Amino acid sequence: MMERLVLTARVVWENDSFVASVDQLPLKGSGDTVREAQDQLVHVMRGWIETHDGQDGLEQALAQAGFVGVEEDTELQLEFVE
Repeated sequence: MMERLVLTARVVWENDSFVASVDQLPLKGSGDTVREAQDQLVHVMRGWIETHDGQDGLEQALAQAGFVGVEEDTELQLEFVE
C-alpha cells in the first residue's frame, strides 16, 4: 500500500514559452512565466485526476505510467524541481 506518491514536475523554456510537465505522465502546462506554467500544470493535473478518478481508472492510469501500488486513498503530491 502506497500512502503518498510524489510526482516530479519540471519547467523548461521551449518555443518561446515556459512548459511544465510531469515526469512519466502526459501532462503539460505552459505560460509566459514559470509560475503561469506551474499553475496551468496544476489545473491540467486536477482535471486529469478527476477524469480518471473512480472505477479504479486513476490507479490503472498511474500503474501504466510505472507507479505501481497506488490505491484510492493514496495522496498525490506534485513537486517542482529545477
